[in-house]
Amino acid sequence: MTTPLDAEAVLLTDGSKVTIRAISADDGPMLQAFVRRLSTRSRRSRFFSTLVELSTVQLRRLVNVDRRRALALVAIAERPGGSAIVAEARCIPDDTAWNAEFAIAVADEFQRQGLGTKLMQRLVAFASRTGMQRLYGEILGDNDGMLAFVRRLGFRVRANAADKQTMIASVLRPKLRSASVQP
Repeated sequence: MTTPLDAEAVLLTDGSKVTIRAISADDGPMLQAFVRRLSTRSRRSRFFSTLVELSTVQLRRLVNVDRRRALALVAIAERPGGSAIVAEARCIPDDTAWNAEFAIAVADEFQRQGLGTKLMQRLVAFASRTGMQRLYGEILGDNDGMLAFVRRLGFRVRANAADKQTMIASVLRPKLRSASVQP
């Protein structure tokens, strides 16, 4: 059985192949290139801003993860010129230690191919295995695709009282409604 930290080759619905694995500190340049390649819409959806690239501090924080408490994944595809990150996802405990926040970004050309579902399956498995009582994510209110995706996975979506531009998607005692849902 695959654990959330194991590398896994995945066949997507369009026939392309990616490898999902835990992020490493050496992934900094590839992660920066991934963020630069995202469309403005996708960067805004992931980072809530239209940043063009990550700062040195942001990049260091995103690639250096305490694997005992958190999970950060990348999906790697072979492209002309070498390997490239085509998606990243993470599950980070908040200050309560019983809740974890997720975040996910998939390169535009890899969206709606099942990759988001595979990544969320791993995040949910990790949250469940580590005893998290709630897995949640903050999503821009106009990100209709992501809101529909998390609803199909069984997340409850509600308005964020602290920020009227965002919604909170959450699932208690994390487990997915369906493993066959496509993002």
